[in-house]
Amino acid sequence: MYKIKDLNFSIQKREILNNINTVIKTNTFLSIVGPNGCGKSTLIKTINRNLDIQEGTITLNSIDIREYSNKELALKRSVLNQSVFFPYSFKAIEIVEMGLYAYDLNLTEKNEILNYIVKKLNIEPLKDKDYQDLSGGEKQKIQFARVVVQLYASKEKEKYLFLDEPTLNLDIYYQYKILDLTKELQKDLNIGICAILHDINQAYLYSDEIAMMREGEIKYFGKTKDILTYENIYDIFKVESEFVYSKRLKTEILITTS
Repeated sequence: MYKIKDLNFSIQKREILNNINTVIKTNTFLSIVGPNGCGKSTLIKTINRNLDIQEGTITLNSIDIREYSNKELALKRSVLNQSVFFPYSFKAIEIVEMGLYAYDLNLTEKNEILNYIVKKLNIEPLKDKDYQDLSGGEKQKIQFARVVVQLYASKEKEKYLFLDEPTLNLDIYYQYKILDLTKELQKDLNIGICAILHDINQAYLYSDEIAMMREGEIKYFGKTKDILTYENIYDIFKVESEFVYSKRLKTEILITTS
């Protein structure tokens, strides 16, 4: 379990994170939602050591995250950042294979894992293309495949997947494809998911827990249906909302309007 306690972060005296306290558990899909600039990405980056801890503590299985080596962390958690820049030419499948750098695998084992994920994500048409020639959405698919491969190969009992806007640049079909697969990984591999999502209906449909942020603080945290209420949505986003049951979809959906 990740435990974040009394976390503060500022840049040039501007407070970005203010007294963050939360947990990230295995086999739980936690969505972080909130307006632009509220500190969501900074929180994810700090948890994953892309930014230094200024004040407070972050532990994984009761051990300070700063005590783990990069390889040790790579076996326990995988991270899809909002933007990933590769200045060199690689085939798309070579980018996916980078998710296996921490593992001592022979060629047969690598190919078995890669082939499975390529088929699972329906990216066969992309695998031999130059990564630089792909569209933004296609690059997002390849990066998602890379982080999935990293966790799929891990033998750790507790694993975590961090996603910063995983549906960015994707068409509607693939947005739900990625979220469906993420939910499947959560259940099949006992993975803890922590995702920043902008679509609060998607957060409502896929999350077990919600953290609602505003101005660097977690204002509301808990089980999705307890936290994602029309009162809290209005408080955070200043939009009206309603929960409507769809007979055709056989589920409740969230509608928002100004």
